[in-house]
Amino acid sequence: MNVIGSFLPKLKNDAEVTELKYDLSCELYRMSTYSTFPSNVPVSERSLARAGFYYTGLKDKVKCYNCGLMLDNWKKGDSALEKHKQLYPSCSFVQSLTSVTNLGSSFRSAFSPPATSGLNFSHSSMQALSLGQVGYYSGSFSSLPHNPVKSAAVEDLSHLRPKAFNPMMSTEESRLLSFKAWPLTFLSPSSLAKAGFYYVGPSDRVACFACGGQLSNWEPKDNAISEHQRHFPNCPFVEQIQNCSSLTGFNLGMQNYIGRFRTFKNWPVTVPVHPQQLADAGFYYVGRNDDVKCFCCDGGLRCWETGDDPWVEHAKWFPSCEYLIYRKGQEFVRQVQARYPHLLQQLLSTADTPVDENTEVPIIHFEPGENTSEDAVIMKTPMVEAVLEMGFSRRLVKQTVQSKILTTGENYKTVNDLVSDLISAEDEKKEEEKEDPSEKITSDLALIRKNRMALFQCLTCTLPILESLLSSKIISDQEHQVIKQKTQTSLQARELIDTILVKGNSAADIFRNCLQECDPALYKDLFVEKKMTYIPTEDVSGLPMEEQLRRLQEERTCKVCMDKEVSIVFIPCGHLVVCKECAPSLRKCPICRGTIKGTVRTFLS
Repeated sequence: MNVIGSFLPKLKNDAEVTELKYDLSCELYRMSTYSTFPSNVPVSERSLARAGFYYTGLKDKVKCYNCGLMLDNWKKGDSALEKHKQLYPSCSFVQSLTSVTNLGSSFRSAFSPPATSGLNFSHSSMQALSLGQVGYYSGSFSSLPHNPVKSAAVEDLSHLRPKAFNPMMSTEESRLLSFKAWPLTFLSPSSLAKAGFYYVGPSDRVACFACGGQLSNWEPKDNAISEHQRHFPNCPFVEQIQNCSSLTGFNLGMQNYIGRFRTFKNWPVTVPVHPQQLADAGFYYVGRNDDVKCFCCDGGLRCWETGDDPWVEHAKWFPSCEYLIYRKGQEFVRQVQARYPHLLQQLLSTADTPVDENTEVPIIHFEPGENTSEDAVIMKTPMVEAVLEMGFSRRLVKQTVQSKILTTGENYKTVNDLVSDLISAEDEKKEEEKEDPSEKITSDLALIRKNRMALFQCLTCTLPILESLLSSKIISDQEHQVIKQKTQTSLQARELIDTILVKGNSAADIFRNCLQECDPALYKDLFVEKKMTYIPTEDVSGLPMEEQLRRLQEERTCKVCMDKEVSIVFIPCGHLVVCKECAPSLRKCPICRGTIKGTVRTFLS
């Protein structure tokens, strides 16, 4: 293998540039926004694009893609770059231009080889980096040694370069697309793209997007990442790979893509997401339904739907995953999270919101005190009003619209789409009723579930009920002891009610009979008049998320095994009631009976 030169940059060719539309960080794309820029403006479009500005479409107003600075009313003699520096000196793009300019002297000295090296530089190679090509060296070589690898003049100068040598190739997807004409069969484009390389040609020549290092003359025994590390050890991408080797995963046996992919041998063919996508995103198949878990963060997802992107779902629910950040970058995670602000907080802070069991099972719980003006805005769109006139339940419509906004960040744009989702929601509810015909809408269990939070406050005769459940062998000795040892009656009530909900109708029957004897007034309110009211106490939604989790874990043990601490939050209902060992066996939340579409594991130091 030969090193073509660790500091010979190549600009993207025209065919590759078309892959980068909508990327305003790319100067070429910013240039394309000036197609309707007024011709009488005395400042050139190129200088504006070079200074980080793209055209807004209004008169001569331009905007910086990075800091958002907007400028207009351009006059003869104005310098776009100088104005940018003067008005917004803290802009990281402006600062990167300054650092590139200052880097010129470093490049001039670093690129000057000893007289005996055999390398001669043309005059242009002694110039600083072009400001129009941030991260690119604009010089050229008049000659190259026959074998640069063995030449003493070849140094790894990647540590002197700006952060991204070719930012247009900073994603693995864009690099992979460059290999359309790749000539070799023994070395896959995917392995090269994963190693930071994109194809530049001719023959088998590739370049690193981060350091600009180029390699060719590949041999069957070569490993892309190893060669990258060997020839360009100071490359920032290589350093990132080395840091990633110390990832602390929950299932280190699944660190390898091939290992994860092999777990999908019995993946259901009806699932609309392909195993290749899931394995690439760090997930492996656990062998049940369409349940997958990430080897690194242990996050679990299920109920995959058409259009789901595993990387987006990974970033949406598990934004701190080290593997996710390593593969996709912090900016990708930030963009996904921006679409779903405070998602986990919403789930946790509203998991105990009382649910009306006489209506459809909620798909999403929202924050307590959500103001009615927001609801009114959601329900006042022409699409919503149209489906309400068709006779769809207002509650079902509201839940469906809220779910759409939470998962996509947008409301419905057509009546057909909304009607289709409403019909699907109705069908799903009918299927759930078929699956569990024993639990009717008026059952004792449904009443207990509906008034769960109120019972936490009002139930005081916990011990007689607990003894009856034990004598009837509904609960075990261990479960009996776990609940009985709680020092506060309110905590006993909480554990008892949640245990009854998990155990089902037989436990609910015993609860009803015991309650009639030990607390006739509460029995009447719950089962006869059905008028119990939950009175909110301390509002913990304003507390830090860690504090909310701490309080929840202090109060609860797993409602299935009654042994380990709860650690799994169900998505989308947000209930935290089971441990990580018991969660995989559940398809519905034992508290609200909502379908579990994913899980988030909670951790406390």
